[in-house]
Amino acid sequence: MRERIGTAQHSDDLSEAKTGDLGDVDIIRACGMAGAHSPLSLSIWRWRVGGDRREIFAVARGLIEMGQDPGLVHRVLAHLADDLCRPCKGRGYDTVPGTPMLSDEICGHCHGTGRVPVKHEQERELVEVIAKLEREFAAAVMRKLARQIEL
Repeated sequence: MRERIGTAQHSDDLSEAKTGDLGDVDIIRACGMAGAHSPLSLSIWRWRVGGDRREIFAVARGLIEMGQDPGLVHRVLAHLADDLCRPCKGRGYDTVPGTPMLSDEICGHCHGTGRVPVKHEQERELVEVIAKLEREFAAAVMRKLARQIEL
């Protein structure tokens, strides 16, 4: 669903889908309704899933308004904006030497996550706050879409 939401965000086809199907406009509408209750969560999704880098400013502002330390917020967001593990290119696995194929060996740098982890406890806690907001937003979007499919 993450990919579908990210794709819908950049879609040129906003026509209504057939009854029982979900079109890009349905997904965008569900995101908008879910975002009305949590603008910060919507900004996180637009940034992390949709790739809209401008949203990082709204995310920073929202986290600071929640009482997070501004310096911590800026460090964590800078990290998350560029946290792809370079040795494995975000795949989580090493490649077979001399080939483009993935091996069975988990990347020793990111331990299979494809992302570079943050180093300090406070940073990890803020990353978890962001991840929680992301999960809650995804659940709200899914509830909106489920209601639409049932109609």
